[in-house]
Amino acid sequence: MSAVWAMAAAGAALSLFLFTGCREKESRPAPAPSAPAAAAAPAPPQDPALIRKVVERYNQLLSDGYRNLNMNPVQEAASVQLAEKAYSHMAALGEGKARMDSRLKKIDYRSIDFTAPTRCLVKTDETWDFAYLDIKTGVKTGEVKDFVYHVAYTLEVKDGRWLVTEAAATFDQPRGR
Repeated sequence: MSAVWAMAAAGAALSLFLFTGCREKESRPAPAPSAPAAAAAPAPPQDPALIRKVVERYNQLLSDGYRNLNMNPVQEAASVQLAEKAYSHMAALGEGKARMDSRLKKIDYRSIDFTAPTRCLVKTDETWDFAYLDIKTGVKTGEVKDFVYHVAYTLEVKDGRWLVTEAAATFDQPRGR
């Protein structure tokens, strides 16, 4: 297995970057404040452009969270539970003395399906570049370019706005490996 593929596989396995790891105290997402009992907010429109905006904002906040070691802002576009999963993965990287710097280069929407008035399933193909940096020195310890993920997102209406509540990524193993 080539070193580049090994790094890509390790990065991809870790960075199904949306998902697992262990806990750390410094930057754990703060729980969303509970609102006083009031009338339910109206559901936002079932607008594919709005859904794309939420998915893209989620990805930007996720990328920023890894770079800045702070996943709290992810809650702007994602559920608390999903932000906690991202936090756990970020913390696991930190325990390995690494920080991930990732950049979404391209996103192609394969489908946007409204399965209920307050639920939407989105499938994308995403091309990412990511690098791992030593958490203390900032020295790059590994890099992968043009890595393609196939991502399935679930968005749900929470407190009157669309939020990403689930994200699952898969990737294809390069041929001949």
